[in-house]
Amino acid sequence: MKITPFKQLLLLLVTIALALGGSSKIAFAQTSPSVLYVPLIGITSVPDPLALPVGAGNVTYHYAVKNFLTETPLTDIRVTDDNCTPVIYVEGDDNHDSQLDYSETWRYTCTIKLSVTTQSTTTVTGKAGSTTATHKAFATVVVGSNNLPPLVSIVNITKVAYPLSLPAGGGDIAFTYRVNNPGVVPLSDVSVTDDKCGAVSGKLGDTNSNSLLDINEVWIYTCSAHLTQTTTNTAHVTAFANGLKAVGEFTITVKVATASLPDTGPKPGAKLVVWEALGAILAALIVVFIITRRNTPKPGFD
Repeated sequence: MKITPFKQLLLLLVTIALALGGSSKIAFAQTSPSVLYVPLIGITSVPDPLALPVGAGNVTYHYAVKNFLTETPLTDIRVTDDNCTPVIYVEGDDNHDSQLDYSETWRYTCTIKLSVTTQSTTTVTGKAGSTTATHKAFATVVVGSNNLPPLVSIVNITKVAYPLSLPAGGGDIAFTYRVNNPGVVPLSDVSVTDDKCGAVSGKLGDTNSNSLLDINEVWIYTCSAHLTQTTTNTAHVTAFANGLKAVGEFTITVKVATASLPDTGPKPGAKLVVWEALGAILAALIVVFIITRRNTPKPGFD
C-alpha cells in the first residue's frame, strides 16, 4: 500500500503525540550544594562600668569584632546598638585596607547615660561578596544595686556545618565551632555545647598550653551528627573571667530536602495542551487537503 505524504505526516504527528502522552520516567540527579567557606563574624559587648550602684550615670560600651575565617576578609562592617548611638570605630584595621582580616580585631565604643537597669543588643554585619554575616551580643548594666550582672557577652562562638544542606533522606553533618576572646583578660573553664549534637570534641588552638583562652587565640571544636530532617541547632559557650560568667551562642539551620515522587511525564494539563495543539494542526492539514483535492482536475473530464 502506497503511503502518501499526507499519511506520512499524519503518522509522524501520531507518533509524537504518543511519545509525549505516554508514560515515561525522567530521573534528575539529586544535588546537595555545599559551601565550606561561609563568612563568620563575631562580636562582644562589654559595658564599663558593669553596674551603677548609686544611680544614674554614664556607661561606655566596648565592642570587639572578629572575623573567624582565614580565607575570606569581610567588608562593609557595620555595628549598631539598640540602646546606644553613635557607635564609633576606634582601632583594629592594621593594614588600612577597610577589610576585616582574620588576624585583626576591630574595636568600637559608645557612651550613654543610663538611669535604669538596661539590657542592650548589639548587632554586627559584614560582607563576603554578596553574602552577609551577622552576629549579636548582649550586655546588661545594673543601675541602683551592687549586684553585678550574672552574665556578660565577653566570648564569641560561631559555627559552620559541612555540607550546608542534605538531599532527601538526610546524611552526616560535620559541625565546626570557633571560639575567641576579643576582650582584655584571658578566659578560663571554657565549655562548648550544642543542643542537637552531643559529642563535641576537645579544643584545638591553645597555643601556649595554659588552658586559658587568651585574647590572641581561636579555639576550634568539632561535632558530627546524622540528620534526617531539617534541623536548627544552637551552640553555646561559657567561660569565666574575674568572677563573671561569660556566655555566647550561635544558631544555624541545616536543610534536608523532602522526598518527592518521580517525574512520570507531562501532567494531565500538559497532555491536554499537547492534544489541543495536535488537533489544531490536524484540522489545518485536513482543510489544506480538502482544498487541494477540490483544485485537482478529476480524471475523465477535459
